[in-house]
Amino acid sequence: MKLAAIAKLIKADEYCKLYKALFRGDTGCELYIGTKTAIFPLTGFPKAQNESELATLLGISKSEWADIQFGAECTDDALRFDGMNLDDTADGEVDCVTGRISIRYCGNDLIPMIDPNHRTVGFVDAKQILPVADEIRKSGYFKYCLRQMASGGRYYVIKDGMVVRGAVLPVKMEPLAKSELRGLADMVAKTADVADVEDLSKREGEENA
Repeated sequence: MKLAAIAKLIKADEYCKLYKALFRGDTGCELYIGTKTAIFPLTGFPKAQNESELATLLGISKSEWADIQFGAECTDDALRFDGMNLDDTADGEVDCVTGRISIRYCGNDLIPMIDPNHRTVGFVDAKQILPVADEIRKSGYFKYCLRQMASGGRYYVIKDGMVVRGAVLPVKMEPLAKSELRGLADMVAKTADVADVEDLSKREGEENA
């Protein structure tokens, strides 16, 4: 995982939260770091004990850190942070299909997360997965899974095999943007491109031969 990519997201959001998960029956802990829309485990990195140590770990200067809203949370109730469960398994999770199409929306590249069971779709900002992008490219076992909060809200976990490597909230699209997408889909269905016309002409020619 790339700390520099997380630091970039934190500086863009001007927000950072450090989550400490205590191991039951032990004094050890696991650290997680969050932006406004994503959470990633800090497995394998030095365990920052305070705000200053975390800023140093991330390579964020004191002047830059002064603009960042910082929060901390400590829990021993499994791996649930701000409504998201980062445990490796969760009841009811659904493997998503990402497809081959991305969407440019308000200056951001969105990745569609398709629920194949209900034929619904959510969108994740591609920037939010940059901290694990190198791992995704190198591994053939990465996938996205849809999970649901107790409140009913949706989120997606990024898995390498069976191990959760992060959690991301979906982008909230405005009703007008959704309407425009539906309109584009209708137009695509009604429009025949050059290749379609050529294929049709070829078939008609073969049938008349």
